[in-house]
Amino acid sequence: MAIRITSVKGGDGYAANYKASGILQLVALLSAIHNDDIGALLINEPEISLHPQHQAFLLEEMEQVAGDPSDPKKKLIVIATHSASMLPLRRIDELPKIVFFTSVRQAPAQVSPDADILKRAKLAALVARLGTTHLNAMFAEHILLVEGPSDEMIASQLARKLSLRLLARNAQILPVTGKGEFIEAAKLFRLMSKRVSLLADLDALADDRALVCHFSELPEATAIAHRLGRKNLADLDHDLRDALSTFMSGYNTEIDAAAETYPDWLSKESSALAKRRVTLARVLSDPESFGGDAARKASSLRTQYEVLLNALAELGCFFLRRGAIENYYDAPGSGGIGKPDRAAIEAAGFDAKEGEKLLEQYTDLCVALRHAAPNQLVDEDQLLRMKLGAILTPVLLGMKAESSNAQLHALARNTIGNDAEVFKLVNMSTPKELRIEVDFASPLLNRSTFPFEIGRADNPTAIVPVVLPGTSRDT
Repeated sequence: MAIRITSVKGGDGYAANYKASGILQLVALLSAIHNDDIGALLINEPEISLHPQHQAFLLEEMEQVAGDPSDPKKKLIVIATHSASMLPLRRIDELPKIVFFTSVRQAPAQVSPDADILKRAKLAALVARLGTTHLNAMFAEHILLVEGPSDEMIASQLARKLSLRLLARNAQILPVTGKGEFIEAAKLFRLMSKRVSLLADLDALADDRALVCHFSELPEATAIAHRLGRKNLADLDHDLRDALSTFMSGYNTEIDAAAETYPDWLSKESSALAKRRVTLARVLSDPESFGGDAARKASSLRTQYEVLLNALAELGCFFLRRGAIENYYDAPGSGGIGKPDRAAIEAAGFDAKEGEKLLEQYTDLCVALRHAAPNQLVDEDQLLRMKLGAILTPVLLGMKAESSNAQLHALARNTIGNDAEVFKLVNMSTPKELRIEVDFASPLLNRSTFPFEIGRADNPTAIVPVVLPGTSRDT
């Protein structure tokens, strides 16, 4: 069959094989979608080679005819996709139509059309506001929710600078619109069987108990609370809020002085909430700054709060203990510069800083980032250790003083096959001792312990773990 393409604007047209593969695939898909003889379509990755606008167009075409195949005008269409443009999720009642495959380690997730959570007005409003970033997050395994674009900018650039490789580890940072959206977003992504954690400004802990109560109700929270001798974490939070109020009433003068000097983060507000926020930030980040007996009480209160914060961290709930992201910046705030611009300026300076300095400066963020994307790197040394150990003894036993390097490699290949080509063996024998030098054949495998020498009198099981100690650096 010869297919020609002719422009609606006129012209002689041309053979279809001149078109890109994506366009040809689009033609084939449209033909199947609008073929009345086809009652069901199973399409794997319809987005391949298609421009995002063409993906959106194709989705609209499929939605026009998708439905109950008992209707002669409708057909069943099932797609498997990796594209956010192909996700038909604009209303909460569309959520049950999507099956989420998060990991080979867990079963796919699908929300029942009768689920009570679909009736939540706040969740429905959140789904209606979903943007491309939210849709992309649906393909991740772990979501780290942060409070606004400034936090996202700092967290993303910090992760890049520290080589945490969030996207490569199937994790994504997702900004929400204020602390009030944290719980609804967390519920939405848990419906999809995603791991969810969040990093909130400290006012989410100082102002009310909503976040703590939400995490306290998670199934795994009970065991953590019992380990601390508590019925639940919400009770611990209640007691600590009372203790903070007692501290504030007992050291009112010191509290006011601290509030006057604490930078940024609503410290100039006169409301009781602002004073409570600043006091809690001071207690958690610099209790000694209160001075005198107040400092001693503040240090004791911080120790008690650490118990709650560490327990919440196990559940994936983290707080910026200094207050807000601006309290971590090098440069103080200046008039006329908005929060996103300040964040951009701060993040631009990361490349000029040492990683250790950033780890110290942004400890609270780094802890949350590592939780969202724990080290999953393959330990190359562990894999290489077995191969190296397997060839050393046979080569040392089979070689002679006059053996060529090629003969040494032949002995190694006879032992473990082509895997032996990872190593470069050089005969370093003397008249008194048979010895070989071992190095990597490729410069891509670079270790400070290579090359090394080993003789027939040496013990390979003692030497191999030393020259290949394993990956211990958490990057």
